[in-house]
Amino acid sequence: MPRVTPVQPEAMSDEQRALYEAILGGKRGPGMRGEDGALIGPFNAMLLNPHVGDRVQRLGEALRFDISLSRNVIEVATLVVGSHWRSQFEWWAHERLAKQAGVSEAVIAAIKRGDCPDFSNDDEAAAYDAASELYRTQRLTDATYAKAVQRFGEAGVFELIALVGYYSLISLLLNGFDVPLPAGQTPPFND
Repeated sequence: MPRVTPVQPEAMSDEQRALYEAILGGKRGPGMRGEDGALIGPFNAMLLNPHVGDRVQRLGEALRFDISLSRNVIEVATLVVGSHWRSQFEWWAHERLAKQAGVSEAVIAAIKRGDCPDFSNDDEAAAYDAASELYRTQRLTDATYAKAVQRFGEAGVFELIALVGYYSLISLLLNGFDVPLPAGQTPPFND
């Protein structure tokens, strides 16, 4: 059972309704709504404080849809985050997106296991190295930073680090509120 009761549209305050409509009307679209009309994933919890929730969801929308990093790079970094936090919903949602973005099954499986993948794509490797190093050491070495700047430019490195931070927040919301997967879905992590 989720720790936060799904908020049905007819029970929403004006502020919650505005956030609900912003999420569903944004670039993520109606896929963020469950069969009962309530928001799925981290979005239902954001309704607890619509003022903050709106800023969080806008940041996420910007980081998913309005940055220079390619889809496959975004998804590799996001999978590193999901694996680190063992976030069932995060992994479930972004494994599909990674496949759609062309990330190989072997890379996805290695990240899920916590192993360093054998990359054939240098951009994906640079994103993986930066994201995983941030978790291992809470910093980037000069060599990892230089590799990331070479691949993505300084603005792209900013985007990558912000992406890791954002999806860490989302993973913590998902884990802290024990957000369930949609009905019928199998949890990707056994722990």
